[in-house]
Amino acid sequence: MVEPLIEAAVELDATAMVGPGSWIRHGSIIGASVIERGVFVGFRSRIHGAFIETGCQIASLTRFGRPGGAPIVVGRAAWIGARAVIEPGVRIGAGAVVGAGAHVTADVPDDALVIGRPHRILRHREAVEDGLPDFGRVIATVRARHDSNSRATPKGWKSGPECVIDADLSGGTDVILGNAVIAMGRADGPSRDGGIRAASGVRIGDEAILEASSGIDIGADTVIGPRALVVSSGHDLSRRSLPWQSGAVRIGARVRIGADATIVGPANLSDGAVITPGAVVVGDVPAGHTTSGVFGGNPS
Repeated sequence: MVEPLIEAAVELDATAMVGPGSWIRHGSIIGASVIERGVFVGFRSRIHGAFIETGCQIASLTRFGRPGGAPIVVGRAAWIGARAVIEPGVRIGAGAVVGAGAHVTADVPDDALVIGRPHRILRHREAVEDGLPDFGRVIATVRARHDSNSRATPKGWKSGPECVIDADLSGGTDVILGNAVIAMGRADGPSRDGGIRAASGVRIGDEAILEASSGIDIGADTVIGPRALVVSSGHDLSRRSLPWQSGAVRIGARVRIGADATIVGPANLSDGAVITPGAVVVGDVPAGHTTSGVFGGNPS
């Protein structure tokens, strides 16, 4: 199996172990933890005191335990959605799925799908046994790129310091990316629609993360708040291998997305929609509508 890919600005505790074929994305912190083979950890996650078994996938901005807390165990091929919080001492069962934004305070059974704050069991998976997730090919592709995490912005766009740009960017002018924005998604990735297409006047707040592997389209004069997360993909939960699944995000004109909000595709936020700070939105929001959170069919 290939050597692990540990990106820039990842902090590894001296006692942390990361197995072969694993991929730790930019800005994550791995405390005293063991990460086995073939594990994916998304952007700016914080993992303390965890034993994460083979084939797990962990989305961006997750929080596991705390320094000195009781150990956490995550069973093989589990999926932990974006911005989930796992409390110390919890065991996540093999094949379990923790939905975006969920707060897990007690053990989760094998193959259970949980959502909510605090978590509740929504249903149980019945997965086709087609093997564990394997990131070897993707890691090889990323390593072969000469411009990973360092692409230029288009003419008329401005970006703050410490941005990490690994996306195809296009659209209007007068687009501003704040400090330390992470933008990823390219047409040479899993979908030809990968990339961020922003109309004129778009503002992306500091430390926002845009994961546009199947495309994020943003209408004119839309504002995405600081530390917001927009994810345009998910996983096919019917298969044990949790293959990547397209989930394009369309954001209309004059939309307001609050600080620390999470948008998971497929989603369509129509013109003038307002997403309140900290909301988790999975699905569509009508024009002019204000929402504090909508849980739809995609728990990624």
